[in-house]
Formats: sequence, structure tokens, C-alpha cells
Amino acid sequence: MAQYVNPEVNRNVSNNNAMNYLVIFIFTIFFLIIYLDRSYSDKIVRKELQKLVKINNKICFKKFNVKCSNFTSGRKNLGFHYRKADLYFVEDAFIIVGFYTIFTKKIYRSILILTSELEFYRSTFNKADEVTIPNRLNTDSLNKDVYIEFGQSSFTSTNVSIHLKNLSDAEKKFITIEKNYD
Repeated sequence: MAQYVNPEVNRNVSNNNAMNYLVIFIFTIFFLIIYLDRSYSDKIVRKELQKLVKINNKICFKKFNVKCSNFTSGRKNLGFHYRKADLYFVEDAFIIVGFYTIFTKKIYRSILILTSELEFYRSTFNKADEVTIPNRLNTDSLNKDVYIEFGQSSFTSTNVSIHLKNLSDAEKKFITIEKNYD
């Protein structure tokens, strides 16, 4: 005995399958673009970190996996959004390398160099996200965090506030950035 199959039902099922495949395809493309963007920034920061060899004799202290929190205003620069950072205390600069982790792998987001020797560090680390003098630097806050603020909040630029947590007083003394008031 033959069964009657309504052709409208078959058309609806095939349309649903096509929509499912389209949604899966769009999500796959979306995640692929995010992955390529993140891996590109990680690759750039790793190349910049290799340049630390040039100033290795000036590095006073290194501290890894420091917890931090960031806030940006103005034009959003997502490179400064991370929860952990590696810190390099240099004689005339303070280098912050932000990252996030996936399982146990570090994925670097950005490299920030705070210094008054702008020309030297801009030429040495030419692909650093920012080489600047901070607007505010507070190492003696009430909750023992180090507060760093730089940039201007506007439509075309970003103001960034970074809070580094759990630094000892001895580590805070390594942060020496002199602001030139010319």
C-alpha cells in the first residue's frame, strides 16, 4: 500500500535544512575571522617581544601573569582589553604585554610601552600598540593597585585606564617614568 506524502512538507523540510546550513556557515565564517584577527595580533606581539633582546641589559625585573583590569573610553581599541599581563621593568620604561589564555596557551593582545624616551622605543618597537607617556600613574593607591591612564577620550582616539593588581612595594619601585614638561 502506497503512502501519500504531501509535497509541501518536503519543501518545508528542505528549506529548514538550507537555513540550518546557512546559519552554521555564517557562524563558521564569523569565528574564522575572529581567530585570524587574534592570531595576527598574537604574531605581531611575539615578534615585538623578541626585540627585548636589544635592551636586555636595561631590564631590571620581569613579572609574569599579573592580574589586571582595563577600561577604555572614546574610540574603542579592543587591543587593550585583557585580564592578565606580563610586565617588564626597564631602567627608563615600563612595558606591559597584555594577553588572555585559552586552556594553558597565552594569546597576546597588545604591547604597551610607557616611557619618556619616546623616540628610542618607537624606533626599536615600531609595531607596539602604544608608546607613550602616561597621563596619570598612581603606584600608591588605597587598594594596593597600580593605576595607569593614557590617551585622550574623543571620537578619533582612545583613553585607556589600566589597573595592575597584586604588585609588591619593591616591584612598584621599579616603575620609573619621568614626565618631561617642556
